[in-house]
Amino acid sequence: MEFTKQEIKEIAISVLVITFIFSFPKIQKFPVYLIVVITAFLFHELAHKFIARKFGCAAFYKIWYPGIIFALLITFVSFGSFKFISPGAVVIYPYTFGRWGFRVVSLTASEMGIIAFAGPATNLFFALVFALVPGEIGKIVALTNAWLALFNLLPIKPLDGSKIILWKPWVWLVMFVISLVFIIFYLV
Repeated sequence: MEFTKQEIKEIAISVLVITFIFSFPKIQKFPVYLIVVITAFLFHELAHKFIARKFGCAAFYKIWYPGIIFALLITFVSFGSFKFISPGAVVIYPYTFGRWGFRVVSLTASEMGIIAFAGPATNLFFALVFALVPGEIGKIVALTNAWLALFNLLPIKPLDGSKIILWKPWVWLVMFVISLVFIIFYLV
């Protein structure tokens, strides 16, 4: 998996800003929320990148600076009581660069569905793993991953759910129900 220097910088900025937003105003919880952000956000995005590259695409994480600035403003104005997170995403280009230029890759609905599936599937994996970890940290990481999976599974473009439902509606339904049941279990 290749990363450009710019991509690494943008990932680092996104991870640090999101972690700050989650932990604000209780900055002493920064290490806990760093684990949350790495599992829920970073691994979700890297899963998309890794699978897209497997299908021969160029894929890069791109920060969305207006989303970062808006998220920080909302955090400060609400003194941390409202969280809005929209830092950026992996952008997938249906071609790869090679020695003699670039090669066009035509993605099928199945391949797009599998690429989209990778993110929420990663979140559900971490939700299940951290559900087995006793204590507050396990609960926070598990619940955040379940919420992110559920949100990304909404069948609204450009969210992952819109691509998964076109690929295999039953896969989307199973993932959506698992996310929902998981959240309800933790909230009850």
